[in-house]
Amino acid sequence: MNAVVQRYTVLLNALVWETSNLQTDSTVRFTPYYFRLFAPGTLYDAPMKQEFGVKWNFTLPGREKNVPSLLDYRDKDRLVLEEENRMLMQAYVRTPWLIQTTEDDLEKAGGLQKEVLPELPAVTHLVENEINVDLTQDVDTIRLKVRRPNFWKFKGDYSFQFTQNYYSENWYQGGDNNYTMLALATMEANFNNKQKIQWDNKLEMRLGFQTSKTDEKHKLKTNDDLLRLTTKIGYKATKHWFYTLQVQAYTQFYPSFKANSDEVSSDFLSPFNLVVSLGMDYKLELKRFKGSANLSPVAYNFRSVERRSLFGNFGLESGRSMYNNFGPNITVNYSWEIWKNIKWDARIYWFSNLETTDIEWENTFTFTINRFLNSKLFLYPRIDDSSENYRNEDKKFSYLMFKEWFSLGINYSF
Repeated sequence: MNAVVQRYTVLLNALVWETSNLQTDSTVRFTPYYFRLFAPGTLYDAPMKQEFGVKWNFTLPGREKNVPSLLDYRDKDRLVLEEENRMLMQAYVRTPWLIQTTEDDLEKAGGLQKEVLPELPAVTHLVENEINVDLTQDVDTIRLKVRRPNFWKFKGDYSFQFTQNYYSENWYQGGDNNYTMLALATMEANFNNKQKIQWDNKLEMRLGFQTSKTDEKHKLKTNDDLLRLTTKIGYKATKHWFYTLQVQAYTQFYPSFKANSDEVSSDFLSPFNLVVSLGMDYKLELKRFKGSANLSPVAYNFRSVERRSLFGNFGLESGRSMYNNFGPNITVNYSWEIWKNIKWDARIYWFSNLETTDIEWENTFTFTINRFLNSKLFLYPRIDDSSENYRNEDKKFSYLMFKEWFSLGINYSF
């Protein structure tokens, strides 16, 4: 019993010290703010919210407008209430069996009233003998149910778009200006144990078909075709930096034909690209911006072609179906909510084997109309000097390619 009294006295002295330091004049108005320390054990919301960093109101349960301020300055009121909250939080943790009711129960009972009764004279009862009070209560056995935390987060974005397309004359997959229909799907599964390990997985799929008046042999051709999987596992080094192993694999779904010809320019697994990189990953998350930059001084680049008629294309030597090389790699992904209904998603990719260079910059601007209807603008400049077929002699930047489409369609996200 002596230990309980001593502990309670120390806490009260701490509050008195806090109040005396805050007082700038000799006048302190009477206030009901201290009643929480002497009322029956109650679980209040403010101590819990303060402990977990959640915004809380500097009032008491009941009628807010009827509760006077402790001092004349609001910032000092807050410091006193914060000290009280810390004291109450210690009681919740150390002696939970003393808590008999909750703040919601007080609200239902009517809360605090404005009326203040006249102060009663203190009544002191003197006793000769010490009274031993047994404060122990019978507490039933508590069964705890342990639930493992879920460190996985899943995200998906699906849309069906009507598009208008533009291709430069030297676009590496071929194509001509047209109006098309396009289906897009992006799925993400990300793991974060809130300590050291993060594992991000992203699957991107795009498939579009077009009708072309200039192509007499094919009534239906692909205009956009991508199947790409990116997985990245990182071990936290500092607040924003991770040691990272990243794997990118991508190809296309459907064969692509040259205009007015049965000649295939690209196909499923023709080409197939695999990039394995080891380095550092920088991650940044702000209110409207989220991005990551993977910097790999050493990366392994593998490219293969399954279709025999395409051997030697896509930067491969004549008659060869695959190649391997090494070099530095940089991959940047970011998402920026420019306005409430305008979002910019981008991917920047750079790889060089010190002989050839591949640079890609994919930009998707999403204009949200409502929950299920949006418009998209896709801009995709690309530089690849691995093949002479990609050279455009009429342009100043001879290996610069460009692809663009604009669409309006249906979208669903979760």
